Amino acid sequence: MKKKVLFYYRLFFSGGTEHSILKLIKKISSHFDVVVAYDEEESTNEVLGEIAQYAQVINLNEIDTITVDTCIWCSYSKQVNFNELSQKVKATHYYYWGHILLFETYPNLEFNEDFRENIEKFICVSETVKNDIISKYPMLEKKCFVLDNYLDMNEILKKSNETIELKVNSERLNIVSVSRIAKAKRIWKNERIMRYFK
Repeated sequence: MKKKVLFYYRLFFSGGTEHSILKLIKKISSHFDVVVAYDEEESTNEVLGEIAQYAQVINLNEIDTITVDTCIWCSYSKQVNFNELSQKVKATHYYYWGHILLFETYPNLEFNEDFRENIEKFICVSETVKNDIISKYPMLEKKCFVLDNYLDMNEILKKSNETIELKVNSERLNIVSVSRIAKAKRIWKNERIMRYFK
């Protein structure tokens, strides 16, 4: 019998975290019974529709409880206490999967005490994300480890051969960012680079 793994991400639209979840679920869905849960009504079907091909998708507002082996909490951008989620998602293991520099981006944000105590492992997509957590909560260092996002090399190579029509002015410096324009992406740092090319 396959172990049941639930990925909780409160709001799905079309960001990097959602695509990271999708890529990982594609990889593990043949080995695990995968559930993806959200609770923000503004979530869109843009990525969830594709995720539904590999996992059960549920709105936590529409169920009483669900029992799984492992719950992977993929977001902490609002003050949700552990007890609140664990009443809905009953799991043997709870992990946190950090994708952004949470405390650098939101200095006043805090991990509630019950969250810090009950999350077994803090999975960080980079050393920088790990250091961001440890700088705020040194006591979590032993719980933190780095695991790079899964990349599907076949998909990347296939897409690299796609033809696109993009007009670029070769007389100017062109910087491309494959991300949303958000504080968490630290795009403002590019302003410093731009000054050298004026």
